[in-house]
Amino acid sequence: MSVDDYLDLLNYAKAINDGQWQADIIEHLKNISTVRESDAAEENVHELWSRFDDINLKLLELFDKLKENETAGDSYRLKEQIWELKLERITLAKQIQGRYIKIR
Repeated sequence: MSVDDYLDLLNYAKAINDGQWQADIIEHLKNISTVRESDAAEENVHELWSRFDDINLKLLELFDKLKENETAGDSYRLKEQIWELKLERITLAKQIQGRYIKIR
């Protein structure tokens, strides 16, 4: 049943003055909200891990280019990109850690 269905039932329970049924429906609605928040947090963690993996792949590509490239100007540019990605990866790692601590 959808949330709207439960709200309709809640209105009906109020109309017939069934307090116990109202309390049960309200409790069920609270549980639905908690489950949805947990699912959203878990989905967010998966997005963070996906970005973390993408950064690792990009770093591998840049390190390969750095090995192949001997030019000082290109080498400097590649090292700058690598440094920026490493910093972003550190930020992501902290966010992932924070999400796991909140999930548990």
